[in-house]
Amino acid sequence: MKKILSISILLFLFACEDSELVLDGTYKLSEAYMDCDGDTEIVYTTIDGLTVTRWDYNGDDCDDGNDCYYTDVFPATKDGDALKVDMGHGGALVITRNGTNGLKITWLNPSENGEGSYEIFDYEADGTRTYSPTCN
Repeated sequence: MKKILSISILLFLFACEDSELVLDGTYKLSEAYMDCDGDTEIVYTTIDGLTVTRWDYNGDDCDDGNDCYYTDVFPATKDGDALKVDMGHGGALVITRNGTNGLKITWLNPSENGEGSYEIFDYEADGTRTYSPTCN
C-alpha cells in the first residue's frame, strides 16, 4: 500500500508541474504572410532558449538586394505560454505557438488598440540554424 501511495504522489507531482515553454527551433515566414505584392520574402526566425534571432534575406524578390542576411538578435522573457520581446517605447513582440509546430509573432504597439499585426512562421527544423553571409 505504501508503494502505491508513493507512486501516486509522484505521478500527481509530475502532472501538476508547470509545463516548460519550449519554442526552440528554426521557423520560416509562411508564404501566406509574405506581404510584398506577390514577391517572395525569405525571413527565418530562430529561437534558442530566451534568444530570438530574425534572419531577413536581402537577395530575395521582395528586397532585390545583395546576397546576404540582415540579422537582429533580441533577448526575450517568458510570459505565460509565450515569449515576449521588449521593443522599447512600450512596443513588444509576443511569440506563441501556432498549431502544433508553427509560430505566431504578434507586434503589440501601444498606440494601437487590440491585438496588433502578426506574422505566421512555419516550422523549418529542430535547433537553431544560421544563415550566411550576413550583411554589413
